[in-house]
Amino acid sequence: MSQSVDLARAQQRFARRQRLVRWRSWLPWAIGGGLLVVAGLIVWLFYFSSVLAVSGVRISGADTVPLATIEQTAAAPIGTPLAKVDLRSIADRVREIPAVADAQVTRAWPNKIVIVVTERVPVVVVTDGSRYELVDATGTSYRTVPDRPAGLPEAKVTGVRRDVTVHSVVTVSAALPETLRAQVGTISAASPDSITLNLSSGVKVVWGSSDDSERKAGVLSVLMKRQAKVYDVSAPDLPVTKGEKR
Repeated sequence: MSQSVDLARAQQRFARRQRLVRWRSWLPWAIGGGLLVVAGLIVWLFYFSSVLAVSGVRISGADTVPLATIEQTAAAPIGTPLAKVDLRSIADRVREIPAVADAQVTRAWPNKIVIVVTERVPVVVVTDGSRYELVDATGTSYRTVPDRPAGLPEAKVTGVRRDVTVHSVVTVSAALPETLRAQVGTISAASPDSITLNLSSGVKVVWGSSDDSERKAGVLSVLMKRQAKVYDVSAPDLPVTKGEKR
C-alpha cells in the first residue's frame, strides 16, 4: 500500500514538472503575443481612431492679428488623429501672415493643437506722404495703416533703392538709445547713404549711411552735451556741429 502511494505521488510530481516545463516554453510566446496586441491597440488608438482626433486649436501670443485669421490660415485638420498632423506645415502657413514673425506649433493631448505666435514689432513707420507702413527690426514692411502711429519715428523714404534704404533706416533706428529714439520726429532718407534724423525739438542729425551706427550713436550722445542746431556724425571720427550755442 505504501509503495502504491509513493508511486502515485511521484507520478503527480512528474506531471506537475511537465506542465511547468510546457508553461515556461509557451510563456515568451504568450508575452510576445500580448505585447503585439497592446502595440496594435496603441497604434490604432493614436493613428486611426477618433478618440485622439483634433477637435480644436489653442492660440496664444496674438495681440494685433485676429485669432480667426490665424485659425483660418493654420487650417488645422479637425477630425484627423492628432499624432498624424503635420505640425511643420501648419507653422509654415501661419508664418505667411505678414504680421507674424514666427509661429511654433505643438500637440496638446488628447485632442488640441497649440499655436504660439510671435508678432512683428514695429520700430519705424515709413511714409511716402499718403500711407504709413509699419516696419519691424528686420526691415520687413508688414502692415499699412491710414494714420501715423504714436511713439514711432516716421521715415520719409524717397529714391529708387527703397527697400535698401528702408533697411538702412531700421538699422539706424535700432542703434539709437531709447531716450534719443523718443526724441526723433522724422527720419529723412533719399538713399541708403543720406539719412538724416529730425528731432522734435527742431535739431537735425546728419547720419549718412547705416554703417557704424552703434559707434555713431555713441559719438552723438557725447556730442549732444553741446547745444547745437545740427549734429553731423556721418564721419564719426570727425563729427561736426553747426549753429552751436555759446
